[in-house]
Amino acid sequence: MQRRTKATELLFAYGTLQDAELQRILFGAACIMRRAVLPGWTLHVVPEGWLFIKPDPAGTVSGSLLELDAAALQAADLWEETPTLYQREKVTVLLDGDQQEAWAYTRRTAAGVPHSGNALSLFSREDLLAIVRRSVVA
Repeated sequence: MQRRTKATELLFAYGTLQDAELQRILFGAACIMRRAVLPGWTLHVVPEGWLFIKPDPAGTVSGSLLELDAAALQAADLWEETPTLYQREKVTVLLDGDQQEAWAYTRRTAAGVPHSGNALSLFSREDLLAIVRRSVVA
């Protein structure tokens, strides 16, 4: 079942929030997702294994636009430890060639290394889901 909402916010997800099982745990249902691209940013990873984006005029990040209601966006903020770890800010993504404004979780000044974008994090999917289950129960 996919989460349909009345009032939606768009969130550009490039990492763990693209996982449907994680969405079911955090939001109660999988989200409507559409493939999108974020120009002017690059994907990085910190040694602990989490992905983040930071501005880079020559960069592009592939991800998904999620449709979230206010409660789901708040749950995403908690998962992303906003504003302590990540900052949520408006970005302009490309969806089917058209510009669309959306939220994204950023870490403009974080240290990390560029990441290819072939994984949602450096954690195995099983470890990732165990982490989110523990954080929801706690």
